[in-house]
Amino acid sequence: MLFRSTNAAGEPTHAVYGTVTMLERMLRQRRPRRLAVAMDAPCPSFRKTIYDAYKANRATPPADLVVQFPRVRAVIDALAIPVLQQDGLEADDLIATAVQRARERRLRVIVVSGDKDLMQLVGDDVLVWDTMRDRVVGPAEVVERFGVEVAQLGDLLALMGDTSDNVPGVPTVGPKTARDLLREHGTLDRLYAALDRIPRAKLRETLALHREQAYLSRQLVTLRTDARIDPDLDRLRPGPPDRARLRALYAELGFSRLLAALDEAEEPGPPAPAPS
Repeated sequence: MLFRSTNAAGEPTHAVYGTVTMLERMLRQRRPRRLAVAMDAPCPSFRKTIYDAYKANRATPPADLVVQFPRVRAVIDALAIPVLQQDGLEADDLIATAVQRARERRLRVIVVSGDKDLMQLVGDDVLVWDTMRDRVVGPAEVVERFGVEVAQLGDLLALMGDTSDNVPGVPTVGPKTARDLLREHGTLDRLYAALDRIPRAKLRETLALHREQAYLSRQLVTLRTDARIDPDLDRLRPGPPDRARLRALYAELGFSRLLAALDEAEEPGPPAPAPS
């Protein structure tokens, strides 16, 4: 079945449809006991405050995407899924805080995202599920992809930088060099403590010259775990969906399959057999 990217009124709907089907799949396959959606706040994060060029290279989101944001939020609210959002922090920080709270309670967590920054949270009790690629990332997958342990991933990103977020890193230090340095020295702090013992003069000079930039980058990629999230994670449970509101939204958006599935779910089942 083909999916139209606009509704009958010409309103773009592809992002809303993608969000709804992802949530539907996650609820069906994982059946989470607790669930929340983290969103960036509309105001700049603290990272922009400490480094004005943070994410400055990103193009303005397409207009046909921006106009769908309120619709996405409306569907999430109608599904009664809790939303995490806080001024000054990014969605990643809210996720990291929720993961920290869950770890304190020894709960297992699945982070649904394709963002590599969130792979810093991975452990035996935390997995990242990239639904777009249908790939689950654990500690072994982090090592396979980056060549370092999960605990070293932040230092790796600090050294090599991140063009997608305009994190500067150390010039000329690419993924291989950063990986090799961390394999030998373990952490960014230990690397700089042993700077005089690095045999390659040019690399030693570059690292020394851009030390402040490396630590700024480390600050930019570090996920905060101090967001204002209720420590009672039992509050992060979806409530009963507002089916009337969902029906209206799906009808307006032209989501005929989802509308049919919603109506089917509300149909009464066969009568219970009479007691013998």
